[in-house]
Amino acid sequence: MPDERMSGHEARQRMTWGAGIAIGMGVGVALGAALDDMGRGITLGIAIGVAFAVVMAMVGRRADAAREHAVDDGAQPDIEGDAPDEEPGSAR
Repeated sequence: MPDERMSGHEARQRMTWGAGIAIGMGVGVALGAALDDMGRGITLGIAIGVAFAVVMAMVGRRADAAREHAVDDGAQPDIEGDAPDEEPGSAR
């Protein structure tokens, strides 16, 4: 019988797209009400939601890569993108 559990990657992907579409639809309905054109507002909202989902997916991949790289090197993960200090107390 095949394993039907969801992997961490799949769960994160579903959450990212779900959050992006939810935020996009909320923004779209608000824009539609403000513009007095619900179709145009929802269209813009979906575009915003897709962009949000893509950005969140990219951030998740970068964080995973940083954690994986840190585990390989034995160092702390550098998720924020800051360069690690070469030596404690050294001036930059």
